[in-house]
Amino acid sequence: MSVEAVKKIGNFNYEINVGAHRLVADVSSDLGGNGSGPEPHDFLESALAACTAITLQMYADQKNIPLECCDVKIKILNEGPVNKIEREITLVGELLTEEQRRSLFAVADESPICKFLTRGAHIESKLNQPELFVGL
Repeated sequence: MSVEAVKKIGNFNYEINVGAHRLVADVSSDLGGNGSGPEPHDFLESALAACTAITLQMYADQKNIPLECCDVKIKILNEGPVNKIEREITLVGELLTEEQRRSLFAVADESPICKFLTRGAHIESKLNQPELFVGL
């Protein structure tokens, strides 16, 4: 599945297509937007939070660990030569043992988005030229 920012709605406000889903991204009014949607960094933080929570729940279900849910909070602390993200995980489940908690915590680093971010990515960009229509 590909993701496309395809429709400019406002100054910095774009509609993003993700398969059949439609999202909106924007920036705050301080940056010239109108705050009508999450900022791009919010989407990055959301991806890591969601992937972590889903990975932990899948692992718990597979191993019959009584995880009721988990709360994952993400905050970008530093962006620059050294990027730093803080991830706070709260495991909810009255019957969880300390061993299960340690196991779940370790699995968080195995979530696909966490691996992707910690390994880094080479981005290959290409410029597409819009098709020109010649009047008949």
